[in-house]
Amino acid sequence: MAVMINEPFHCTFVHIPKNAGNTVSNWMRQNFATKTTKTKQHCNVDTAQDLLGDLGWKFCVIRNPWDYAVSWYTFKIDVAKVRTSMVQENPKLANSRKEKYNVEKQQNQIDRLEAEGFEGWLKRTSRGTQYSWAKNCDYWIRLENFAEDFIEVQTRLNCFETLGHANKTRNRTSYKDYYTSQELIDIVAKKWKADIDAFGYDF
Repeated sequence: MAVMINEPFHCTFVHIPKNAGNTVSNWMRQNFATKTTKTKQHCNVDTAQDLLGDLGWKFCVIRNPWDYAVSWYTFKIDVAKVRTSMVQENPKLANSRKEKYNVEKQQNQIDRLEAEGFEGWLKRTSRGTQYSWAKNCDYWIRLENFAEDFIEVQTRLNCFETLGHANKTRNRTSYKDYYTSQELIDIVAKKWKADIDAFGYDF
């Protein structure tokens, strides 16, 4: 998804999944008139430009690739648990044809992810790089330095309203706790090499 503002400063936020995108998008919508690529939950600069036209100053949020990988793994488990709870609390939602409301499928997802563990998921995932979204942006906010980096956006928009925190993944310890061997560290270094080279992250 991309969210664009024309006034008081023409800019567009490019939402990279699992990188505080809902937090930034919500802040923009709460404080400004916005245009959104509603037909594309996540899209790069080229797709957003096709949908919205001139994007102005483009920015996004990036994060350490080793943390990014862990965030994806824990998110997949968390969202399946939330969906299962939703149906259990409201049985009318149950729908065998709609995967997110199919308790059996969601439970199978949880069981599979927990059985293979982070190591198994990491070895098989084909999750793409952040750089594929970020490469054509004018400004990168580092999640590890979010509050300080976001000041650049607030300054350009002359808006210093407080940010919330949407879709926080639960039950997370430090990402480093998930890397129990050098092999796992090296897998991320290989799969997300473009991010590491572009953003200068290390483990």
